[in-house]
Amino acid sequence: MRNKRLAYLIIFILSTLTTGAQEVVSGLLYNRQLSDPALHFSLKGAMGTDTLSLPFNDDFSYSNPFPSSGKWTDNKVFINNTFSVNQVTQGVATFDCLDEFGKLYPEASTSLFAADVLTSNPLDLTYSPADSIYLSFFYEPGGIADMPERDDSLTLSFWSPSEERWLSVWRARGETAREFRQVMIPVKDPRWLQRGFQFRFTNFASLAGIVSEPSRAGNADQWNIDCVRLGAGRTQSDTVLHDAALTKPLRSLLKEYEAMPWIQFRQAYLSVMSATAGIAYRNNDNIVRNITRHISIKDLRSNFVVRDFSAGATNVEPFTDMFFNAPLLYTYSSLATDSALFLVTSSLITDDFDPKGNDTLSFLQKFSDFFAIDDGTAEAGYGINGQGSRNAMVALRFRSFIPDSVTAISICFNDAYNNANQGSFDLMVWSDDNGAPGTQIGTATGPVAVPGTSANGFVTWYFEKPVSVNGNFWIGWKQLSEKFLNAGLDLNTPPAGRQYFLLNGIWQQSQVPGTLMMRAIMKGSGTGTSSGENPLFNNLYTLYPNPSAGDITLEVSDEAPQEFTIDIYDLPGARVLSLPRTEHPDIGRLPAGTYIMIIRNMAGTPLTLLRFIKTNR
Repeated sequence: MRNKRLAYLIIFILSTLTTGAQEVVSGLLYNRQLSDPALHFSLKGAMGTDTLSLPFNDDFSYSNPFPSSGKWTDNKVFINNTFSVNQVTQGVATFDCLDEFGKLYPEASTSLFAADVLTSNPLDLTYSPADSIYLSFFYEPGGIADMPERDDSLTLSFWSPSEERWLSVWRARGETAREFRQVMIPVKDPRWLQRGFQFRFTNFASLAGIVSEPSRAGNADQWNIDCVRLGAGRTQSDTVLHDAALTKPLRSLLKEYEAMPWIQFRQAYLSVMSATAGIAYRNNDNIVRNITRHISIKDLRSNFVVRDFSAGATNVEPFTDMFFNAPLLYTYSSLATDSALFLVTSSLITDDFDPKGNDTLSFLQKFSDFFAIDDGTAEAGYGINGQGSRNAMVALRFRSFIPDSVTAISICFNDAYNNANQGSFDLMVWSDDNGAPGTQIGTATGPVAVPGTSANGFVTWYFEKPVSVNGNFWIGWKQLSEKFLNAGLDLNTPPAGRQYFLLNGIWQQSQVPGTLMMRAIMKGSGTGTSSGENPLFNNLYTLYPNPSAGDITLEVSDEAPQEFTIDIYDLPGARVLSLPRTEHPDIGRLPAGTYIMIIRNMAGTPLTLLRFIKTNR
């Protein structure tokens, strides 16, 4: 067995005084975004088997975490927009060592094994070689995650219907360049040109040993693919997408936070609101394209669009990535008193020949009772590990804009092999000392690092007495053993000097490339929530199955108001359906996609917000 580095393993060697203790980043053992049983219940038996006609195109720009069942026969890969570095369009298919349930494959080992696969539905290729069929795709080793090693590979195989076997036609070995490259594969051999042809991508990966450091075992050897195209009448030089597309996810319109208490925002809106809204997009065409940028903001509590404007048009050169900071000239405003929720939508307006499926992205801006810097999803795990790490401390800086109190801390701890990370720690709050943690001003003893049950895995621990803060303050933990606690790390949010750790009595600025998923729950807001989530996200109403092709049930808790109405919105923010009270909303007429359902009482006040995915039958 070879001594291969664990997923994402980034070790920053400290001074010899640390006697081996160090910051460590590890791969995820469990992807919680795939943990909802309802996702798998609705997909059971739904993966595609119908024979398809050309052309075949998929750019993975949909919000469903699984591949489209109309194009692919399996659901092993993870569809997302956060694991790639410079995607050519929004959405990629990520190949890793986690199965469709987000768990490490049982056969994962230090030896090479077949991990994720992505297999097309059967295709009708009853063509002649003169029809010039080509398969093209973009691939990226590693992305923001673990780079495959030299012996690892991403392979492409073709199915020969007459021979009834798979044959390998292309392979990429692990390397160090994190960039997308396009591949063109001719499909001209008569063994492929038959009805029932299929193609399959396979990730051949390997893990490091999990015996000596079980708490650091996790995901590894990742690849991303995008823009898979199979068609006739193509040539080796047919590499242009002829597509302008949004690329990277939308982020908060606040300067420092993804979310913050509404009462604090109302006091400090002039200083915390960003002056611009960032839009990332790309012209994948070989000609100059004129692109208009558009932004819309909807108050989901009042159901009104509160800001809607064009962010201007520009001519974009061929094959060019763009990032535009659109002047915002707006601050969030609502009649809400203790919490608010806004849907921010960015879109591109292009000519009629441009594909539209990747031209819109949305973001939910939450105001409740907590501060959050992270984006809510972990791509890796973080902790202090090694000899001498007992009593090590980790701290993340926040800023309170009014005198307030920290009542609790929410932390996302990852699942670990055999629960090896479940060590005890103390919760801590420090004052600020010239940009570093200062005097300890609050503590709570006794928690154990256990993962939560929600999709983002946060668990909230309370202080016996709220800790008063004003201005900059720090929250974190003091670990009581040398165990690697494996807290969630958001690799898409740089720490920006806000993250520190302490060894041997010395505070040092963190050198890892992401932000710890840890949130400060404040007393000032009157929401009374205890999970660091907006009160519109509750358990009073439940939708299942989700995703659904049309038959969906709304389960209403006995504690919930029994008289209500239903509004359904698409991600751009348009209301597409309004219904009276029903426990069986008819969504069969809706196109496939992701939607937001808002339940309102008879006075029109929102009671809850639910996301659901409508699939094709």
